This record gives sequence, structure tokens and C-alpha cells, in this order.
Amino acid sequence: MMTLLVVLMCFSAPTTAAVSMYGVIRHLLPHGPVSCRMDLSQQLPGNPISPRVDLDPVLVRYMYDGGTLAQGRLTQLQPADPNVARGTEVLRALVDDGVDLRHFFACIYESEASTGSWLPVLREVTSPHAEDLAHAKDVELPLKSTAADGSRVARRIDVKLFRRTAPSFDAARADQAAQPSGKIPKAGYFGIGVINAKNQANLGTLWRSAYQLGSSFLFTIGTRYKHQPTDTVNAITRVPFFELDDWNAFAQTFAPRGAQWVAVEFGGTPLSSFDHPLDAVYILGSEDAGLPTSVLRACHATVSLESENYASYNVAVAGSLIMYDRMAKQRAGQSVGKGTPYQRPAGPAATAEEQSPSDPAS
Repeated sequence: MMTLLVVLMCFSAPTTAAVSMYGVIRHLLPHGPVSCRMDLSQQLPGNPISPRVDLDPVLVRYMYDGGTLAQGRLTQLQPADPNVARGTEVLRALVDDGVDLRHFFACIYESEASTGSWLPVLREVTSPHAEDLAHAKDVELPLKSTAADGSRVARRIDVKLFRRTAPSFDAARADQAAQPSGKIPKAGYFGIGVINAKNQANLGTLWRSAYQLGSSFLFTIGTRYKHQPTDTVNAITRVPFFELDDWNAFAQTFAPRGAQWVAVEFGGTPLSSFDHPLDAVYILGSEDAGLPTSVLRACHATVSLESENYASYNVAVAGSLIMYDRMAKQRAGQSVGKGTPYQRPAGPAATAEEQSPSDPAS
């Protein structure tokens, strides 16, 4: 680009200027064209530039269950009392930043009376602007403006957001029974995705199986997908496909409302006796590390695959087995959204009740 610029200047200037520029060119290009590329790895060491933060307002750093504080988001609140922040003020700051308290409740990190744990705060409050908020038992959070040596300190409150428990199966069934007759039967749906996948070819195979077995959507978390020859049907053009940056994006905005999150990992309910939720999101981990513990804790259920000799399956095979099992049980009228684990019939003479057990009390 420099060579082109100088040559253009020569042709657009008078003859004397062109002669003088010839010497400049000889000086700049003694050994050929000049490279304008820069090694940014040498120019950008260390942390990026941080915005200046006012220490008077209180920083509220929050994350969703299953995520990490490193992925947390920041917002600010200005407490009415400079020495004390109240739980209701924290909730208002979260709501103003987009948190939906109807589906999540807040826990604040407590370190005074314990070695450090998450303490639920105003769990019953679903809107900090509700009229009955005055009757809620608020909590006070003492704020420090200076350290022991007299220097100013940044004031921060760490918050973890947990999903509220969904209504029990019996309650949902009673609500459904109260609806007018002539309802359209609900067949349910499912989606499947992988966190931090390492092998793109495996993803291609999984997407192909997902399309064949009726998945409603596909997704990756922390990984970008490039079309693979293993996906012979080009499934991502036939089924909605999403690429999510991190777990927060999944938990806060992506996960369908009402669907249950099912982790596919060791130590869960064996697949042969697993009751697939009517609406489900199946989540698989990377080929080498599996699912993080925080994600396992955030999921509604965990299912594992049985084996004769070696229990670790290829991620595409594992996902395909889960989806096929769901389809087979659903076609047989067994254990999909029934609210109870599927029990394998004792033999050929198994009764209809054994094949479709009644729903237990929750």
C-alpha cells in the first residue's frame, strides 16, 4: 500500500516534485517493497484498558447458576445509605440490567459467618417494584469505603442467580385437566447441543442424527461450527442452529421457557430407566473433559449410558443414543413426559400398567 501511495503522489505532482520523490522511494525501498504488517502479539501485551469506575456507587457482579464469575456481568447501584446497601436495592439493580426475577432468584455471597457461600435474599420477591414489597423482610449489606490502612476500596456485591423451581408434575397436570375439552394433544419437543466441542467431525455426525430423529433445534456453547462432510444432509440448513458464546447466554436468554435441561454424563440415571421430559434440552460436554460440575448442578436431570465393557462414548454416538431412546419410548407410549421413570417390563406377559406406570406423588 505504501508503494502504491508514493507512486500515485509522483504522478499527481509536478515534474520537480516527482524527481525529488524518486530519491525518497530509493531511500524507503532499498531492498524491495515495504511490509506494512504488524505483529499485534508484540504490541498488545497485558490487560486491556479499563474504564474509570466511580468508587462511590456499589458494583454488583452477577452470574447465572452454571456459569463462573469470570463470565459475570457488572452493573451499579447507588444506595440510599452510603454505608449500607439493602437487598431490595440489589434486586432493583438486577432488574434494571435485564434480570427476570419471575424465573430466577438471587443469592448473595456471604463470607462473614461462613467460609464463603451463597445466601438467598428475598427469594419470594418476583418484582422489586411490587406494592407488597414493604412486607418483605429486607436484608442489610454493610459497605466499607476505606481499608484498614485508610485507602479507598472498591465496593462490590457478588450475586448468583438460581432458576426457580418449576411447578410440580401434579400441579401442572391439574392445571391441564381444568382446561376446556377439545385440547390439541401436546407431543413435546427437544433440542440438543454441545459445550466446548473439540471435534468438528463429531458435531457433523451429531447434527445429522438430530435431524433424522426429530430435534427441534441444535446449538453449540463456546464453539463455532464449520460444515463437515459427516453431516451429509446439511442439517443446520434444515433445523434451527445457534452458536452461543457462553453458559450465561444459554441460561439467561436462549433456554426455552418450561423445557428441562438434561445433562448427558457419568453418574446419572441409566438411559434404560430414564423418563424423558416432554420438553427437553439435552446437553453434552467436550470429548475429553465432559460437562463442568457447575453445569451438572444447574441441570434438572442427568442421564448416563450403560455399557458392557467401557462406558465412555463418542459425543456423536452418545447424543444419537439419547435421541433414539426418546423416539423409541415415545412411539411405544412409554416414559416421555409421564412424570415417572420408565420401568422395563418383567417379561412378555407384562401388564399395561407395568408398561405405563401411574404417576407418583411429587
